[in-house]
Amino acid sequence: MSSSFSLFAFGKTKLKFELMTPAAHASGCSAGGEQGKGNFHVATERNRRMKLYKQAIGVALLAVLSSGALLAGYAQTKAKKTTVKSTGFRFIFNGKDLAGWEGDPKYWTVEDGALTGTTDGTLKANSFIVWRGGTVKNFEMRVKVKITQGGNSGLQYRSVPFPGAGPYVLTGYQCDIVTTKDEYDGMLYDERGRRILAQSGTRVVIDPNNEKWIVGSVGEIKHFPAGEWHEYRVLVRGNHHQHFIDGHKTVEVFDHDPKGRRLEGLLGVQVHVGPAMKVQFKDWRLKDLPEVPLVAPEKTPIPPNSPKVPVQGAPQKKS
Repeated sequence: MSSSFSLFAFGKTKLKFELMTPAAHASGCSAGGEQGKGNFHVATERNRRMKLYKQAIGVALLAVLSSGALLAGYAQTKAKKTTVKSTGFRFIFNGKDLAGWEGDPKYWTVEDGALTGTTDGTLKANSFIVWRGGTVKNFEMRVKVKITQGGNSGLQYRSVPFPGAGPYVLTGYQCDIVTTKDEYDGMLYDERGRRILAQSGTRVVIDPNNEKWIVGSVGEIKHFPAGEWHEYRVLVRGNHHQHFIDGHKTVEVFDHDPKGRRLEGLLGVQVHVGPAMKVQFKDWRLKDLPEVPLVAPEKTPIPPNSPKVPVQGAPQKKS
């Protein structure tokens, strides 16, 4: 008895096998001639058919597994295209190489599909890798981040090169990625500028004279463990900034300082001086948002007795 079957179909291609089982072949063998000689030939042919049968099954299984990998890659590519089409987000890191990014290859590579920054503890100045796909103005950005304990990094945006500090140094807004202080993780920082603008958990108004006032809370300060993937989200429209980690809002800031703020600039990420560290970024999506008018100072009144944002490095007052 022979069998004919199709194991799977991929696109317009079908794999079809016609197999004769060993038993079927044996029953079809001639019974004439010498009995001993016939039995010997039947056994030999049966073994040969069995070997071919097993090989065919192995090839078929390998083909099925290969088609599964192809389908998975196709589904992932289709999902990315669907994301861009339906939500307006585009992927700005391809997960394969550093195409479209510029940084010191001593510190920046691609590992396991993630943009990866590493230091050995001898870094003398913060070093950045810069996205060269354009500038950002009003936007929403989402990226998954994993950093080692003790590491320090940040998502740099609306930034410009810092003259004289090296080829890969930026100054501007930063969504901090910090493992040593929960009140710093997700805060708004001004790299090589006004420094801490708002610690995590706070709503801040920066007045036209660059005085930073805490006018409320955006919720509790949470701990996000190092060594795990967390999604960082930055939402910026005009002079209104919001940061989130895993959907939890960490800061909200209204920047009315015309001299210190910047409304457009470069995007990048940082490795920080200090202990040896590794930080990784993946699933990096960016969406441009339409122009909006700046929020006027009178729209964000500062309540009486509002405290100021603590100065970086100053001793903290006990409550």
